[in-house]
Amino acid sequence: MTPNSKVRGKLARHEFILQEAQQDGTVHVEALAEALDVSRMTIHRDLDELGRRGLLRKIRGGASVMPSTQFEADLEYRRRARLPEKEAIARTAVNLIDDGDVVLLDDSTTSLQLVPLLSRFEELTVITNFLIAIDQLRACDRIRMICLGGLFDRRSASFVGALAEQSVAGLAADIVFLSTSALQGQTLYHQDESQLLMKRALRRAGQRRVLLLDHAKIGRRALYRLGEVTEFTHMVVDPGIDDSALAALSELEVEVMVAEPALPSAARPHAGTG
Repeated sequence: MTPNSKVRGKLARHEFILQEAQQDGTVHVEALAEALDVSRMTIHRDLDELGRRGLLRKIRGGASVMPSTQFEADLEYRRRARLPEKEAIARTAVNLIDDGDVVLLDDSTTSLQLVPLLSRFEELTVITNFLIAIDQLRACDRIRMICLGGLFDRRSASFVGALAEQSVAGLAADIVFLSTSALQGQTLYHQDESQLLMKRALRRAGQRRVLLLDHAKIGRRALYRLGEVTEFTHMVVDPGIDDSALAALSELEVEVMVAEPALPSAARPHAGTG
């Protein structure tokens, strides 16, 4: 963190703090006070306000955007976290889609990696409640898109709540792709209740149900129980998964697929308009 003499005023401080947190995962009071040339008390007040808005989680001596049992990580941080693993998972998961399918995507940053890969299909219908996916999909004229409306949750950039859940209940999809925050044993967890309820509704609407999970989420718990791995037909994990965890999952009545290792950055295909 370097001093920034151009940062003036509360809003500018908040923007600076969030940028630093999203870059490093955590920020510390002492370093922020020095960089912004303000008192530690001012930084504490800033962190308190950002915490109340759900943008940061206060920890001892600073704040974090990383997930905890009760706190879902900041969206921009999640979009960058373990990106090669998520891209590898998506490259494997996309092979489960057939031309003409009705595809459901949840609001996870793992499912989002499927979006640029969907332009390869001649015809698809894609249903989602994720605003970022909607923005990316609208440029591909071969994709028929159904957007699930409801209460807009700014932290997740997705539509949730009763209206969104009711919309899903009236639909039937060939395949649904879904991710969540944590898996311990056979049980899946998530920190946010509204997103959890929406994920359950999406899962019920899919004939084939595909769980996308990177290895860092395995062996963890979160506040709310989403369900069991066995409620899915397929599970796609990245090659970083522990051998013992993979062996335990492979014993379940779920088709477990391990993605190919991530491509070197120079060899990765450019994302299309999707």
